[in-house]
Amino acid sequence: MQATESDPLAAEAALSDWHRALEQHDWAAVGAGLTAEFVMIEQDRILDKAAVLALLTGSAALGRQRASLHGFRTRVQGDVAWTTARNDAVWIASDGAQTPYGFLETAVLRREGGAWRIDRYHATRLSSA
Repeated sequence: MQATESDPLAAEAALSDWHRALEQHDWAAVGAGLTAEFVMIEQDRILDKAAVLALLTGSAALGRQRASLHGFRTRVQGDVAWTTARNDAVWIASDGAQTPYGFLETAVLRREGGAWRIDRYHATRLSSA
């Protein structure tokens, strides 16, 4: 499939929508936003789709993460898109306490059935300065 001018924005929107579903603890949407072969690399861990979903749902009682993605650098070739962005996130604990932190993130998305889904995800937490 030939990439169109709107494809980078659609891929970025899919990533933002996935983060919004994560914040809302909408586990069906979180899972649907990932390919079956999904792999996440975060810091020193490599997690497949099942492991990521287990980690996320297991930590849901502790709070939620609000993402603020910006500075996208996105490329599309056919049915594959890759993007790098900054995520100025906030962890909102169940008691309401908020902790800001940042990530540099890279995602590879694959278009399946007309929808962009995350296939690979790499996040590096930024040190607080």
